[in-house]
Amino acid sequence: MKACYVFPGQGSQSVGMGKNIYDKYKFARKIFHIGNKVLKSDITDLIFNGPEETLRKTINCQPAIFLVNLAYFSVLNKEIPCSLTLGHSIGEYSALVASEALSLEDALKLVKIRAESMTKCIPAETVKPGTSHMAAVLTDNLNPSYLINKEGKKCSAIELINEVCEECSSYKGIVQIANINSSSQIIISGNNNAVIKAVEYLKNKNIKKIIYLKVEGPFHSELMKPAAEEMKKVLEDKGITINKPKIPYIANSTGNSISKPNEIKKSLVEQIYKTVQWKKSLEMAIKMGFKTFVESGSGEKQYKLLNRDYKSQNKGLDVLVTTKYI
Repeated sequence: MKACYVFPGQGSQSVGMGKNIYDKYKFARKIFHIGNKVLKSDITDLIFNGPEETLRKTINCQPAIFLVNLAYFSVLNKEIPCSLTLGHSIGEYSALVASEALSLEDALKLVKIRAESMTKCIPAETVKPGTSHMAAVLTDNLNPSYLINKEGKKCSAIELINEVCEECSSYKGIVQIANINSSSQIIISGNNNAVIKAVEYLKNKNIKKIIYLKVEGPFHSELMKPAAEEMKKVLEDKGITINKPKIPYIANSTGNSISKPNEIKKSLVEQIYKTVQWKKSLEMAIKMGFKTFVESGSGEKQYKLLNRDYKSQNKGLDVLVTTKYI
């Protein structure tokens, strides 16, 4: 079986995730114990016992998801050998460890710094209740015939969202496309006022379903650039080793398979503030001949996304129910 492993990102977390693996598998427990040691905190206790509000904080959520992703991988890879990896946002670090481009310890150090530096970039602004810094724009597909741009012409969802984001960024702060997840799911991110204005505009343009995400900050936007600069400095430190992946891996920032250590470093910097090219990444995996996909992590967000937006369009594509292998 030629399997592509997909590692989820923020939003997949829940209190108690990975506890069943921890209790059952010694090699999975080791991953959590290394996490406690490197992070110098009992992250395992927080993951298993909460509270949820604390777990959801970026500074805790990112390393928690990273560790759980790899705990799943330590079990699943023994049953379903991995031939390609890709990870959504923070999941990219799990993918790199699975590909053996990064050690678990080095990746944890990077994840900790990433979470801390991104937290520092969260704007000091009042967020309107019921909204957030990010919102999911849901359409029928990327080219729905009912979307009209400001010139009165039919346009794609991406064209319309970019147009609206540019207009709302001119006087309300920054808002831009953060993730292109599938043919029906695009995420926008930025200053709260600008995101709210963009949501209002898009609803007036006949996009009716838009959901605010439960996140702390405007991730994958220009507001995260200082965090990217911090990551760049850390990656230049000789203490962090990045190797050529032993298992092919697809990068977030480009949606292409890359293997040179310098390219990986560049990708890890750019993915902090640039658009996550998730749709392109998954389509690249399919183009490479992969028909079997495995979500290595908690929550089944990628399992649902693949089944909903990719399976019907790609004959023979199979998304495994990983609970059968745990």
